[in-house]
Amino acid sequence: MKVLVAVSAGTDDPTRATLGMMAAKVALDKGHDVVVWLQGEAAVIANKNVYGNIQGINMPAMKGVAEALVAAKVPLWVCEACGKGRNVAPENWLETASYKTMGDYIGAALSFDKSLSF
Repeated sequence: MKVLVAVSAGTDDPTRATLGMMAAKVALDKGHDVVVWLQGEAAVIANKNVYGNIQGINMPAMKGVAEALVAAKVPLWVCEACGKGRNVAPENWLETASYKTMGDYIGAALSFDKSLSF
């Protein structure tokens, strides 16, 4: 099953940010094809200089969750406008990150089997 996980929280709400990334990892661990869409403040999760500092309340460290997704080659789609506005760019993003547009997100949301939002 193809699963799109949209995350809109980052350093502003580390618990919600981590919950979204954990949902992506659980879907991956259950054998699904996963894409993570990072919008708004969540764009900073793709910044290799920031993601390691995100720690939700009673949550595993974002560092471990994000690195597991990257190691599994899960695409991290960074909303281009959101990323550029938060200094998330090719020179500092995680290996599987890339800019995408709202059109890419809508296309995926309408064609994937499931879409989850955090």
